Amino acid sequence: MANMNLWNFTGKIFNSGTVHLKQFSCSALTFSKKKDVLYACTTDDSFSVSKFVKNVETKTWELSEQLSETPNNHNETLLQLKLDKQDEMLFATTSNGFIVWNVKEDAENKDGTVLPLPYGIRNITTRMLQSNSIMLSAHKNYAIAGVRKNLYVWSMESHKLMKVLDAHFARIIQLEPLTIGNWNCIVTSSIDRTVKVWNINNIFEQVHVIDRHELQIDAISLSNDLSLAVTVTRNCVGVWNLRIGKLIAKLADSPLGAIVTHASITPSGRYIISAESGNFLIWLRMTEMVIFKEEQPGIRQLTLMEDGTKVLSISRPSNPSGTDVVRTTATVCVREVPSGDMVYSFEYPVRSFTGVPFRDAIITSDGQHMVLCAADKTNRDCIIVHNAQTGHFEHKISLKQSGIKDCCGLVAMPHKGHLIAVMTNDKGAIIDIKNKKYLRSIPKWGGTVTKDGKYGLYAPQRGGLELLELKKGQSVRTYIPRVAEGVFSIICLFNKTDEYVLYYHNGRKTMRVFRTSDAEMIANYRVQAELTAVESTPDGKALVLGTVDGCLSVLAILDTVKNDVTEYLSDMPSRDKEWAKKVDKMKAQTRFKAVGSIVKLSTLFNNQLNSNNTNDGSTMIAT
Repeated sequence: MANMNLWNFTGKIFNSGTVHLKQFSCSALTFSKKKDVLYACTTDDSFSVSKFVKNVETKTWELSEQLSETPNNHNETLLQLKLDKQDEMLFATTSNGFIVWNVKEDAENKDGTVLPLPYGIRNITTRMLQSNSIMLSAHKNYAIAGVRKNLYVWSMESHKLMKVLDAHFARIIQLEPLTIGNWNCIVTSSIDRTVKVWNINNIFEQVHVIDRHELQIDAISLSNDLSLAVTVTRNCVGVWNLRIGKLIAKLADSPLGAIVTHASITPSGRYIISAESGNFLIWLRMTEMVIFKEEQPGIRQLTLMEDGTKVLSISRPSNPSGTDVVRTTATVCVREVPSGDMVYSFEYPVRSFTGVPFRDAIITSDGQHMVLCAADKTNRDCIIVHNAQTGHFEHKISLKQSGIKDCCGLVAMPHKGHLIAVMTNDKGAIIDIKNKKYLRSIPKWGGTVTKDGKYGLYAPQRGGLELLELKKGQSVRTYIPRVAEGVFSIICLFNKTDEYVLYYHNGRKTMRVFRTSDAEMIANYRVQAELTAVESTPDGKALVLGTVDGCLSVLAILDTVKNDVTEYLSDMPSRDKEWAKKVDKMKAQTRFKAVGSIVKLSTLFNNQLNSNNTNDGSTMIAT
């Protein structure tokens, strides 16, 4: 309840003829267009709505009538009152739904219509005397309200909820009617920075739902064979079928309050490894069940090793509040997949910077060494090398010769197993870990490298994209000229086959694809929301994009020079009319095989049980 002072244009307070003093308490308030009629909730014992009319002569608000009461008047607070543009309908917002009155003078039925929200959905106060809005269609046969990110549609005849629409991927902040002339629409605006116009005449037509997460996608992991993708969001791990664009499953060991930070799928697609709420989990994808669980708080990295037969997990405690740099200890664990048996574990000292991402460990291209960024005795960055098979410490490499003080990350050179790159903000240093020797520095290199180790990319945040030759550090090809566009976040990488360069610009919100060989741009795709994760399919023919709105998009790279693109697209299920029948047939075959396997196991166990009973009976007779 709030105390309200009502002033006229001369600065004098209007006194109500029925409400004492110069102010009164109310939980909701609204005026007509001419400011001569006031609707408010002023009664002390209930939340019923009163109509006041302004008396200019006496300069008072006089009580005109008391609107009809509803069943929940005595225990449900009114959060908002609002009139339509014609001042004919009055809308009230409560915690559990909405109330609609017809306040026309000649209205036959002035009883309030109660429109409840589904169980578990509530209205909240957004500002003083403001909450979620509701409106009527042009023919006043439907009521539409925006709550959270959904639109709720009620029938004014039956007072029943007819439909729920997933309107935005963020909270709706305003809803307005557009019912002028032949228009029968509503306009919604959301925190997701979009404005949408909805045609009420078509609101009950069939809706083709595009699967998506409720929260943004933080990372993507792809399998090699089954066209499966695993996405990481804060509350779950998503399993996607990329060929049909369906979200197959949402995996979370804790149904409520799960915090997922990392997830990867094995190349075969059989197992999923995730880090959730301080636990290390291994999932069996087919059954969607956890087959191994072990506590490991503060996991910062999760990387598959040896074709998915082992998994590396590194944990590090968080920094205490109020500290910028802390010397702490990180723990490395390597486990078998799917058993979860510990292969080896060790600890190493690191410098932990508040607000700076963890510097991931790398496995060399030959799979023999694990290289980590550690802290030496003087609390400076150094490189330590461990055996990737046994975990034994091999040696430590100082960064004094390279002139690097703060290491931003490590890159394993793909063409030679004994070479790695230590990255900073403006250059990369090539180091021979076998001979513990600094070789050379490559200025402007961002850490992206082709599989042959010859070329890298330079993509500054101020704009521009160049191809670098990593042996001498020279720019050999320009994809985007250096044009000052402001400082934006950039995502730049090669596809899996190194045929194309992928470039995402946060300011333009476009994904540009260039041919590596001749720097020709073959695609310029504008994403619907900010890009948070991108991966290339193993065959290099498509891109998988994850955005802040929780959507997963798969884009085929259409290169006119290559002739196999049309065949690749024609093999998609969406191009095959008989695809649904083929899938049903495959499912039937799989079920038949599963039933056959169950019958075999049952027969085997039954025979063993019968043989055991026979042996027990023979022993008793002999006795």
